[in-house]
Amino acid sequence: MKMLSFNVRGVASRVKWRRIREIVVEEQVDMILIQETKLQEVSTRLCYALWGDGNFDWKAKPAINRAGGLLCIWRKDTFKLHDCLMGNGFIGLLGSWGEHEVDCVIVNVYSSCILEEKRTLWAQLVEWKRRSAVLAWCVAGDFNAIRPVDERRGVAEMSNHILNEIAEFNSFIDNLEVMDIPIHGRKYTWFKPNGQSMSRLDRFLVSQGWASTWPHCFQVVLDRDISDHCPLLLRLVAQNWGPKPFRVLNCWFQHHSFKKFVEDSWTKLQVQGRGIFIFKEKLKMLKADLKKWNVKVFGDVNASRRGLVKRLGELDALA
Repeated sequence: MKMLSFNVRGVASRVKWRRIREIVVEEQVDMILIQETKLQEVSTRLCYALWGDGNFDWKAKPAINRAGGLLCIWRKDTFKLHDCLMGNGFIGLLGSWGEHEVDCVIVNVYSSCILEEKRTLWAQLVEWKRRSAVLAWCVAGDFNAIRPVDERRGVAEMSNHILNEIAEFNSFIDNLEVMDIPIHGRKYTWFKPNGQSMSRLDRFLVSQGWASTWPHCFQVVLDRDISDHCPLLLRLVAQNWGPKPFRVLNCWFQHHSFKKFVEDSWTKLQVQGRGIFIFKEKLKMLKADLKKWNVKVFGDVNASRRGLVKRLGELDALA
């Protein structure tokens, strides 16, 4: 599972199209949640330019006078949409995820800077979740709010207004019954152009039902380039045993078909992205091809061992 949340501050530029598509392809993203499209109309053609292929579905909430705007795009063979709910500042997707078709709700949020409008958004989400029978919830996006005071830097003094907002935002998270998951990379997700102020405004919040279903989720703050916000990536790692070595057997080099098989396999493997990503992914796929070739040429060693153990057991029984 990989999900990207990104406040792009306007998605009409081709430069931004290409950058978003690069992240989608390189990270093999399953869903993107875009905030501040600043578009009153979104087309399938635009979604194709952002996604890179035709295996997608999408939902959008238009901007109002080029302000705001939300867009969700997902891999349609991974997430199946059953229903969609839109409100002021959010798109909620109710569907099923993965081959096991786990029911879940994914909410793309772009919150106003005005506290009263934030309260309205928070109340809508809390009420919807209370009425929902779905346990797995993921709420992500630009909340325009911080939790502890150290999530904001460059402000000389925290006013009572900001401190009250922090308390209300934390209360909203408690009432929604969601939690922050571990974050890696940068501490802040938004940077003022002059670099003097920065805050963590973007995050993924998940319910206990989500964490129980996908227990090894964490979020990564990617490098900032085309926006004053950093892209935020949700990743799922089932278990990290460290990098697996690429091993070869000496007998392979002595077989007449080995070199040609490797050359042909490497040429046929097609991967898009940057150089080091292409190299890593092609090695991974070549490793799988070599396993099949080894079984075909030298036989299944494990099967032979199992047969030998079985035969020895039969001989012991006869003795």
